[in-house]
Amino acid sequence: MKINIYKSFSISFALILSGFIASGQQTSSAVIGKISDSKSGLPGATVQIIYQPTNTSFGVTTNEEGRFFIANLNPGGPYQIIVTFVGYKTQQFNDLYLKLGETLKQDVTLVEETQILAEAKIVGIREEVTEKTGTGTNVSREQIGALPTLTRSFSDFTRLTPQSSNNSFAGTNFRYNNITLDGAINNDAIGFSPQLGGQTSTANQPGSSTRTNSFSLDAIQQVQVQIAPYDVSLGNFTGGSVNAVSRSGSNTVEGSAYTFARNTSLTGKYKGAEKVGDGSLASSYYDYQTGFRIGLPLIKNKLFWFTNEEVTKNSVPSVFLANSPNYFMNQTLSQVDNGNVPASLVAYSNMSVADAIASKLESMPVSQFNPSGGFNPGSFGNYSIYSKSIKFFNRFDWVINKNHSLTLRNNTIVSSASNLERSTTEFQFGSYDFIQHNNNSSTVAELKSRCGNNISNSLIIGYT
Repeated sequence: MKINIYKSFSISFALILSGFIASGQQTSSAVIGKISDSKSGLPGATVQIIYQPTNTSFGVTTNEEGRFFIANLNPGGPYQIIVTFVGYKTQQFNDLYLKLGETLKQDVTLVEETQILAEAKIVGIREEVTEKTGTGTNVSREQIGALPTLTRSFSDFTRLTPQSSNNSFAGTNFRYNNITLDGAINNDAIGFSPQLGGQTSTANQPGSSTRTNSFSLDAIQQVQVQIAPYDVSLGNFTGGSVNAVSRSGSNTVEGSAYTFARNTSLTGKYKGAEKVGDGSLASSYYDYQTGFRIGLPLIKNKLFWFTNEEVTKNSVPSVFLANSPNYFMNQTLSQVDNGNVPASLVAYSNMSVADAIASKLESMPVSQFNPSGGFNPGSFGNYSIYSKSIKFFNRFDWVINKNHSLTLRNNTIVSSASNLERSTTEFQFGSYDFIQHNNNSSTVAELKSRCGNNISNSLIIGYT
């Protein structure tokens, strides 16, 4: 039996205008500060911010109070800030990094040229973020690369949030979460996720029905988790908001190839071995992920490309078997006086319960409902289910000019998985197994614009 998930169509449209006191956007960061001398703020000072990976420059002038605000900046870094004003010494700050959805405060005090008697070395110090958008956690690219991960999914990092427990935030069901990638909704719209909250690392994502992550971890730049934000651009949830942004290309050609694997040599024996077998290793178990990524400039300082391709294969044996001869049946017989045991029950004493049921089904007589007679229920012993996927991620970044930039990315997943669930309270024969296919393609375009010193705009259009 096959279940095909039909392509879903959704268009998300977000137009966000940011004023001088607005907070950071879902796909970007911001910098705010005040330029002053020893007495007061300096109106008309020039603040230039350079995103060094692409050599993209953003410039504004301070208002009458000496304050400035620059939005729609890419998360990460490094950034360089240069502050200039006529009659004052230029100050430069290097190696600044921005967090997704948060605002960096960078106040600067300039010194008059006439007061400089010797060479001055200016060192930039990153101040604490003063404009957080609520209770939550930011996970940087460096943390993603350094922290251990078992499933290579974002849930291995959202657990850094104290209020998180297996995809459940603040004690709510995972269906109350909102997951976004590059500002576009990335939830399980059809509802094929497991019913138990936080049951898998892919819960409430498009690939959950095939136990596949909806995007490769190598394509992610930063992840932001919010529990109770007061940013109006974050909504559509009562549990947690998980917001991720993807990597982009830069002026430097860089990439990697990787393989992650687990098999029986890294697993232990089953618990309760007397009920499910001898506790030996499951030889059919494996979990493989292999892929590569490349980021490069198509036109230096202008057009950039990033791609990530990944293949995953997984096979998991059932730990709930029903082929241990004598165990279940003899346990029943031991509790009954031998003199009162029916002959029909004794006949099955050398068989497991599953053997007995299967034997009975296979010997079903011919009838109008079963014209061929008999029924093969399938395996009741060792059984493995599989999942496999291929992921294609591509992103283009175009710096149109100093005020406008365009991002276009596509994330495509082709996946399938077999499904046979067994538990301590429910047993299924192999004939219950079915194959499910889940193919998903998501395209997002984002246009970032800055209109003068005080207004910025982010237009996001998504198609899935």
